[in-house]
Amino acid sequence: MTNAGDLAAWERLRAELDRWPPGAATFWWRDDDAGSASPAFDRLLALAAARSAPLALAVVPAWLDPPVAAQIRAAAGGVHVLQHGFAHRNHEPPGPGGTRGKPAELGPARAVPTALAELAVGRARLAGLVSGRLRPGLVPPWNRIAPAIRAALPAAGYRVVSTFGPRSSGSGAPGLRALNCHVDPIQWRTGKRFGGVERTLDQITGHLADRRLARADPTEPTGLLTHHRDFSPEAWVCLDELLGRLRTHPAVSFPALDRLLDGDGGA
Repeated sequence: MTNAGDLAAWERLRAELDRWPPGAATFWWRDDDAGSASPAFDRLLALAAARSAPLALAVVPAWLDPPVAAQIRAAAGGVHVLQHGFAHRNHEPPGPGGTRGKPAELGPARAVPTALAELAVGRARLAGLVSGRLRPGLVPPWNRIAPAIRAALPAAGYRVVSTFGPRSSGSGAPGLRALNCHVDPIQWRTGKRFGGVERTLDQITGHLADRRLARADPTEPTGLLTHHRDFSPEAWVCLDELLGRLRTHPAVSFPALDRLLDGDGGA
């Protein structure tokens, strides 16, 4: 049963969307850690098709199984692939006292030529398996990338880098755009659990309000970040209802990923 807090959050989101002109509240959807076969991945593709929602799959090249690649090639037309690092492996040293620290595959511990060579191997694997779906964007594992590696991406053929949080004017590099996500339903530091409907919706409402009031880049689409491998039944229900409501509100649009890569957010 929906509680009062969730109902109030849905109303706050609707009220915010009602302040936007038709089609101006742009969104995009990125799902991370794709590559392995699972019922959750099947459900993800089915949901994208049922809601006619463009979906950017952040695929880990080292994880990509040929049967999953075949699923991606056969998916609805709005499903495309961004490269999610190479093997989603942490290369950063332990933190103080032997703690894990902040994990990163493309962090400052990596030499730039080494990181780029590994990315090139991963990109070639994706091109061989899902060439028609692959787009020139990079999603760094754990949403972290060292400035020196980021600066080298355009020369390596990448046009977009996608992390988490509102982009800033200095978040790109010459020839490279930032296209970030802003809404994550999972609370990673508390057992990777679903944070709840109210928390998820308020993230969306807050980013939309920040865009409308120019506290955040108004041209950056509000990015939904999901992790199908870690979704609970409650999270799936929330995502399904959210996509259904967004797709039927006149203020909302989901520009095609190719338009976003070209810098046209549709706003």
